[in-house]
Order: sequence, then C-alpha cells, then structure tokens
Amino acid sequence: MQNSNQIFSTRVFFFCSRIIFLLLNFFMNGISQGVLQDQYVVPRMQGRVILDGLSNEAGWEKIKPLPVIMHIPNFGIPPSERTEVRIAYDNDYLYVAARLYDREPSKIQSSSRKRDFMNANADWFGILIDTFNDNENALGFFTTPAGLRLDLTVFGDAQGNFPVNTSWNTFWDVATTENEKGWFVEMRIPFSSLRFQDRDGKVVMGVTVWRWIARKSEAATFPAIPPKWGWWSPWKPSQAQEMVFTGIHRRKPLYVAPYILGGFGRTYELN
Repeated sequence: MQNSNQIFSTRVFFFCSRIIFLLLNFFMNGISQGVLQDQYVVPRMQGRVILDGLSNEAGWEKIKPLPVIMHIPNFGIPPSERTEVRIAYDNDYLYVAARLYDREPSKIQSSSRKRDFMNANADWFGILIDTFNDNENALGFFTTPAGLRLDLTVFGDAQGNFPVNTSWNTFWDVATTENEKGWFVEMRIPFSSLRFQDRDGKVVMGVTVWRWIARKSEAATFPAIPPKWGWWSPWKPSQAQEMVFTGIHRRKPLYVAPYILGGFGRTYELN
C-alpha cells in the first residue's frame, strides 16, 4: 500500500512539474512575442512621392494608417475628427503623410508662417523621433495648415517647464494643403539630417505623432500616451513607439551655401 502511494505521489509530482513547465514556456514565449509585436516595422515607400501635401500617390495607399488615439480631453477614445497618419521611407528619406480631416474646415486655425513659430492658437501636426532610442532625447518636426516649419530638440525626457530647444534647425521639407475635407501634410526628412546608430543596417527609433485641434483644445497621438505627466506628456521620448528601419546607414551631410561677393574701388590717374 505504501509503495502504491509513493508511485501515485511520484506521478502527481511529475504531472504537476510538466504543467508548470508548459505554463512557464507559454508565458516566456508570450513575453518574447510581445516584445517583437511592440516594435513597428516601418514599410518602404514604393514609387515616387510628389511633395504636395495630398499623399495621393499609389505608394501611400499600400501603407496602413497608424491607430491614432485621443490624448486630451478624453484619453483613449477615437479623435473627434478623422485622423490618418502614415510613415514610410526609402534609402534617403523618411516620409510622413497626415490626412487631417475636419467637418468644419472653415474653423481650421493658422496664424503665422514664421519659421519656428510656436503657439497653441494654431492647428498643428508633428512627429517626434528619438533617433538613438535612448528614452531621453528626441528631434521634433512640426507644421501648421500654413506650412510653416518648426524643428526642435527635446531633452531630459520632456521634464521641466520648457524642455525643448527651438533654436535647433536642420534640412527637411514639408508641404500642406487645405480643402473642403480638412488639411493635409507631407513631410520629407533626409536621413542625413538625423543622427542614429545602425547595427548591420537595422535601426530602431522611438516615434510619436501628434495632432492638435486648437478650437477644441484637443490632442491626438500615436502611440496612446496618457496625459498624466501634464502638457508635455506626448513629448516624452520614453513613451514613444519603437519603430524598425532596415537598410539605412548614417551619412554625413554636404551643405552648399551660395553667396555673392561685391566690392567697389576708385582710382585717380593722370593720362
């Protein structure tokens, strides 16, 4: 009888051990798959992009829009206005397209065309890029319906009263357009204007996109970033979405600055 109990106990032990092993294996596989799923693989652009703001080229239609979520005033619900943002790239450029629909296009606000103008009284769209994926620093590229360019750096994970430097400028292009459906944006950012680390041609960057509707005091972001850190919550590199690029490499930009040199001289001679 004792031997039978021992055999039964041994079988129960091995059975329980097997169950625990399978559960642990499932759990660990789930974690590893979740890490892979957390990294968004950016698609390559197929074909030429004409920078006019409309993003109506065939290459854009093959790219799925990012799932943008309202940030404020009601976090976690869909934006009150339809918002479609797409990101793609080729060997030279990062492309960003935003279709910012508005049911009341006459109320779209834009008050300046000045470079690096920054005011919450205008509608905005922008992208923040943590190029080194260090969760501390990022580069920002923003525009309004007027097509102005605001480029800046974010530091210290956007902590403090004004954790950005708007005096930083680099080379990039943007085009915007307005019509009866809303306003639309296309950005073209050269990889030569970004600093990043590539490992065997693979680059991981943190990316956040942001839309601001001035008349509603409404912000929408991707990824879904809660507003618990205050106004600068969407600007925090630590909350950005990791995005994977392949086949790109660091390049040192060559800048050509044309200039005109003028002068005036006068001589007095006797013939």
